[in-house]
Amino acid sequence: MSNDPYPVTSYQNTVAQKRVITDYIAMLDPSDAPFIEAIGGLDGASSKFRFVNKGTKVEWLEDNLSPLAGTLSMAASVAGSATTITAADANMLQPGHILKIGTELLWVSSVSPSTKEVVVTRGFGGTSTATIASTATFSIVGMARLEAAEATPIGTTPVSNNYNYTQIFEKEVRVSGTAQSIDFYGITNPMEYQEAKSIPEQMRLIELTLQNGKRDAGSSSTPRTMGGYEVFITSNTVQGSAFAVGVINSAAQKIYDAGGSGDFLAICNPSDFTKVQALFDNSAFVRYSPDQSVFGVEVQTVRTPFGNVNFLIDRWQKQGTIPMLTLENVGMLTLRPWTVTPLAKSGDYDREELTGEFTFCVKLEKSHALIKNVPAN
Repeated sequence: MSNDPYPVTSYQNTVAQKRVITDYIAMLDPSDAPFIEAIGGLDGASSKFRFVNKGTKVEWLEDNLSPLAGTLSMAASVAGSATTITAADANMLQPGHILKIGTELLWVSSVSPSTKEVVVTRGFGGTSTATIASTATFSIVGMARLEAAEATPIGTTPVSNNYNYTQIFEKEVRVSGTAQSIDFYGITNPMEYQEAKSIPEQMRLIELTLQNGKRDAGSSSTPRTMGGYEVFITSNTVQGSAFAVGVINSAAQKIYDAGGSGDFLAICNPSDFTKVQALFDNSAFVRYSPDQSVFGVEVQTVRTPFGNVNFLIDRWQKQGTIPMLTLENVGMLTLRPWTVTPLAKSGDYDREELTGEFTFCVKLEKSHALIKNVPAN
């Protein structure tokens, strides 16, 4: 073997040189779960919903006050002189109710739930009578009982239930005996390192399930799955195709009109959030001084007449849909928390399984809203 010439340089004898390498492994792949964190983590619903038992199907009970609006169900329209009308649901009415149809007020003197006939005084309070359509809508706008009248019953609203199913999330980690015996840069224990990666990976899948999940009881051959927010939020939907401040106000108003109030959380895909920002980061809302060097507006809260809307950017949220949530009425529930279990092996390796079982709970769906069809950039 020949000698290398002097002087000795770094280009010689490279076999013996030590590697310059970090003892830390960097990772850029996103692993956050902002939706889950915002609604109270993986078990936030346990305190919000007060569940008392455990099972794969979870249910929550809901009720409503007596309705203030209804419809008529008559064979034909009736003239302004008619004093008997037929309601589609007479159980919601009682003597003393004041009804409004169009501009006319009608005072209810008697109700027959079996025949659904309602006897009324027309033109009550000096209002003008008019022909009433066979399927006209009416509003209950007051109550005026006769003095010394006998008590009369009125129907009650039934308690209803809604539900979801738990869903199992799982990942196996398998590391050979040799891999556990050699040294790695940035890895002290290969098995623990892979386990630590597994939970963020599964949390991403839960985030995506909250948006895309379809509720199914499952069977021995099909998995049990939990429904996402679109399974539950069906009443208050607003089209965002012409996205403007009025769209946000309209969604908040729908919640308010249904009885909701307080602050709402709007979860936005980054692309949709830029549209929210563009609504307010303009000369109509912002003025800059000539010597200013930092520009831009970070929209965190939009104040509407119906409540504050707080915005949260979530990279996992699907583009085009913005759920607007009342936080006390939504949450995750844990049946089985994340658990690592050693598994039997048949070769030169160790096996461990990460499992968790969770579901998503949304009560009082009219306290939430969806802005849909927000256009892409």
